[in-house]
Amino acid sequence: MENYTVESEMLDDQVGYIAVTQFNDNTAQEFEDAIDEVQANGAKAAIIDLRDNPGGLLTAVVDMCDYIMDDGVIVSTKDRDGNVLGEYKDTGKHSVDIPLVVLVNGNSASASEIFSGAMQDSGKAKLVGTTTFGKGIVQSVIPLSDGTAVKLTVAKYFTPNGNDIHKKGVAPDIEVKLPEDYTADDFQGEKDTQYQKGLEVLRGKVK
Repeated sequence: MENYTVESEMLDDQVGYIAVTQFNDNTAQEFEDAIDEVQANGAKAAIIDLRDNPGGLLTAVVDMCDYIMDDGVIVSTKDRDGNVLGEYKDTGKHSVDIPLVVLVNGNSASASEIFSGAMQDSGKAKLVGTTTFGKGIVQSVIPLSDGTAVKLTVAKYFTPNGNDIHKKGVAPDIEVKLPEDYTADDFQGEKDTQYQKGLEVLRGKVK
């Protein structure tokens, strides 16, 4: 049984909605299928919801960014002296050329922040919501002979423009907080102010 991590639907006004709950082995393919599907169903814009997404595989998020972006660096890793250890670049094979909004909040972490930072810096999407969690470190677990292990921070992740994600997070283009009386039942409803703002931003671009 595959654990699906991407859900999509068509909203009114030619807007597609894609929610990504985490970044697993199959997430990139599911995401690409979802983008293709909403566009095939007439989406002229799309919301990508990464709220409460704790992250996951770097390979998945790099593939997803590659599918959307035209060119450029997706994410780079640097050591404590600022030397670039690794750089992941867009292959230029595919791009998505409709207006996009990414919904983020304080629980959007790690791979979610890499995705958000790449979308924001490349100009492919507007970020709506609240500043992300701020987990932008690469850790390496080194097993010891007595069965324990040491976790070392070996590098930090940086967005295409060179912004350090760690402990800072990615700030949205449009900051929107949810009302204090928001509950899970309000998801995508009137009280889901982040979702409503995302829709408003895209509706202005579709028409």
